[in-house]
Amino acid sequence: MSLHLNESEVRTRAINLPAFPRVVNDILGTLEDENATLGALARFVECDPVITARIVSAANAAAMGGHTAVELKNVKMAISLIGMSRVREIVLAVSMAEFARKSGISAYYWEHSVAVAITAQELGRFSHASADYALVAGLLHDIGQLWMARFYPLEFQMVRNAVNVSNRSIIEIEQHYFGIDHCLIGGILAEQWALPASIVAAVRHHHDPGPQLSEKLVALIHVAEVLSNALDLTSREENQVSSISEGACAAIGLDWEQDMSVLFGRIEARTEFACRVFR
Repeated sequence: MSLHLNESEVRTRAINLPAFPRVVNDILGTLEDENATLGALARFVECDPVITARIVSAANAAAMGGHTAVELKNVKMAISLIGMSRVREIVLAVSMAEFARKSGISAYYWEHSVAVAITAQELGRFSHASADYALVAGLLHDIGQLWMARFYPLEFQMVRNAVNVSNRSIIEIEQHYFGIDHCLIGGILAEQWALPASIVAAVRHHHDPGPQLSEKLVALIHVAEVLSNALDLTSREENQVSSISEGACAAIGLDWEQDMSVLFGRIEARTEFACRVFR
């Protein structure tokens, strides 16, 4: 029997999901704060021992690459060495990975999210968009599926089975079984977590970017998901290449007649490494 879910139920049940990491909003806030300092970033890092360890480890690896003999233990020194941009990326990735672990996200879901996030980051650098926003939006783009799987596992499995044997889109199938799709659910969750409007829009419209092409991040996540599936980055049976929006490609300045081999190679290498680390 089909469900007829609405926005109110999505919001009510979302309370039973693990708390969304506050540090993600804090870090994204520093991107728009012209007065954000290294000290402020260090305070965010020092609140979490796992993140601190990852930052210091990355700094020591960089120091060893430069043949520095002294082991770094000070967080501010570590941030100074590897740079604020790299630190933000580590904080966001580690925080989101921990959120995924607490949420019980399956390996296939998480690795796909990582692949889309990395693809979005590389496309973002290519199109001069925020790599940090791209990372978070990529990791969260299918968060609506997590909600479905957690609260309605039977119907969610029915959707997955139907996707494998049907020519219909996943959006059509979800709307049949749930009365709502994972894009809308994801957008509601992102909004409830007080994420920036551009990330909310990217999660909400990544399958149908047309209405929101004025927001570059929407186009970015749409293209990133299609491209990550086309490159078969995670070797999943679920990887299906859907149609790609020409408008989205144009919005991020992507010209398929250009030589993309270097870009694709970097995406493939980074995804393989990241999935191995977070596995």
